[in-house]
Amino acid sequence: MSYGAGSGMAAVLQDDLVHRRHAMERGEFMSLYGLARVVPSGSMTALAVAIAYRFQRYAGTLVALLAMILPGFFLTVLLTVAYTLLAGSTALRVVNVTLLPAALGIVAVSTYRLAREFLTPSLELCLAVVATITVLALGLNPSLVLISGGVIGALVLRPRGAR
Repeated sequence: MSYGAGSGMAAVLQDDLVHRRHAMERGEFMSLYGLARVVPSGSMTALAVAIAYRFQRYAGTLVALLAMILPGFFLTVLLTVAYTLLAGSTALRVVNVTLLPAALGIVAVSTYRLAREFLTPSLELCLAVVATITVLALGLNPSLVLISGGVIGALVLRPRGAR
C-alpha cells in the first residue's frame, strides 16, 4: 500500500520492481512512468496497466485495472457519504488542519525518492532543471515539455548501440 497519490505509488513501484526485485531496469521503469504521465487517464492507473501488461499481457491488464479502479471507487463513495454526514462539523475542520500538511509531506518524500537518482550532477539533472524552469517560469504545458523530452531522448540521447 502507498500514500501520497501518484508520486507515492510510483516511488513504491520503482523501489519494489527496480531496486528490490530487479524485475526491470530503471530506464524501462522511468520510460513507462513518463508515458503514464502523458496518456489521457489517471497516470498511476496507466503506469500500473503498463507494468501489468509488460509482465502478464491482457490478463495482467485486466487485473491491474480492477485493482486500481474498484478500491478507489468504493472509497470515494464511502468518503462522499461521510463528508455529507459531517459537513459543517468540528471533525471536518480538524481534517483540513491535520491531513493537508501530512499529505504534502508524503508527496514531498515520495517525489524525493523518485528523483534522488537525478540529484547528482548529470545531464539528466540539467534536463530536469531546464524542464522545471520552462514549466514554472515560462508557463509551458508540462505535457508538451514531457513529450519534447521524450523526443530529445529518442533522437539525441539514446545509447550509442541503439542508433
